[in-house]
Amino acid sequence: MRKIVYQGFILTNNEGRTDTWKLTIGQQSRMGSLFELRRLLGYYLELGILPATRASLQEVKQTQNAMGKNAIKSRQH
Repeated sequence: MRKIVYQGFILTNNEGRTDTWKLTIGQQSRMGSLFELRRLLGYYLELGILPATRASLQEVKQTQNAMGKNAIKSRQH
């Protein structure tokens, strides 16, 4: 099995061939070429209809933590 992480989403290839990949988002799965699935992800990202990925959730959490620490420091002065 091969896996590729693209824009925070995982594309899997169970068959070992390079022309058939599977993209799973939530409960839905799409099969297609790597080019087609990358294009589909780009389209979904442009529309803003994709759920947040683990990486983007971690970035938000880090930003919130940094902002919280800055707010505490400014209150102390």
